[in-house]
Amino acid sequence: MTDNSSSLINKQDSELSMHDITWKMIESAQIKIIKEAFRLRYRKDSKLISEYAGYVKNLRNAENQDEYIKYTAITLFPNDEAYNKRMTRYRKWYQGKKELLTSVEDLYNLYYELSKKDQPMTETEIEEAVDDVLLDE
Repeated sequence: MTDNSSSLINKQDSELSMHDITWKMIESAQIKIIKEAFRLRYRKDSKLISEYAGYVKNLRNAENQDEYIKYTAITLFPNDEAYNKRMTRYRKWYQGKKELLTSVEDLYNLYYELSKKDQPMTETEIEEAVDDVLLDE
């Protein structure tokens, strides 16, 4: 999470539910990355802009955008380790480009929050859930 007040997700609302995150929010975050890249004088045919433009187009062309973002979220972040690894890499790449990094963090925080809703339970969570269920009887 980022402490920047311009973030789409910040600490007080980091408990977004899957139903709160819409494909329009994802699209908006992707477009914000493209805009920040242009502000930094990235060229139209740069890898960064081309990739994010492709992501927006794929999202817009999806048969069911909300299902598409859920699938993408799970693919990107099947677990916490995948999230941490990706974010460490982005923070290194964009460390001197604060606004671009914030935009990238915003997008992937949305995806991460969405992915957490559908991640399989860990063994510890399963054991705790079993204990809770058995205590209720």
